[in-house]
Amino acid sequence: MADILNNLSPEGMLHLIDGQINKIDTVGTDEVARLRRDLEVNDNDPSQWFDYGLALNQAAMNRDLLVSQRESLLYPDSGELQVDLSGSMPLYEEALRAFDRVLQMEPDYYGVQTQRGIIYGNLHRMEEAERCYLQALQDDEEDFSAAYYLGLTYRDMGNEEMAKKYLSLAKELNPDDDSLTNSFGEAVER
Repeated sequence: MADILNNLSPEGMLHLIDGQINKIDTVGTDEVARLRRDLEVNDNDPSQWFDYGLALNQAAMNRDLLVSQRESLLYPDSGELQVDLSGSMPLYEEALRAFDRVLQMEPDYYGVQTQRGIIYGNLHRMEEAERCYLQALQDDEEDFSAAYYLGLTYRDMGNEEMAKKYLSLAKELNPDDDSLTNSFGEAVER
């Protein structure tokens, strides 16, 4: 498969990307469709709603990535692109509703606040992301993902002191995670 993709012309790659974006826009993903069917049978299981929210968020992020790749192919010399990712908004909003449903059924469901924070971060709603991550850490002070993403959120907000604090906490919670050292080590080292 990789050989086929490597041999595609830019026009062929654009066609492939457009097809994938269209599939996400019209039917979602196979996983989203399966989980939607499961919820039609039983909509009282918080774990099914959680999985549905995860699948929607992943579909939205995949769509965002495809749109970014498409823009990079169309405008290869433009440097840093400002890509319109508004087409993913319905997926993110539906994912937030799914996570809200989980919280209605089980207010302390592990991971929901972190996932909500990730969505708000993807939507560049940093204050809301911050609140979600702080709530997740209040619920479980050893939530590596919440500490990690809160550190990244503070970094994106320009608050290097708080970024360092939470990225350092994430490193303490999971010292073997290479993403902290490899990708964000300099923020932790400051």
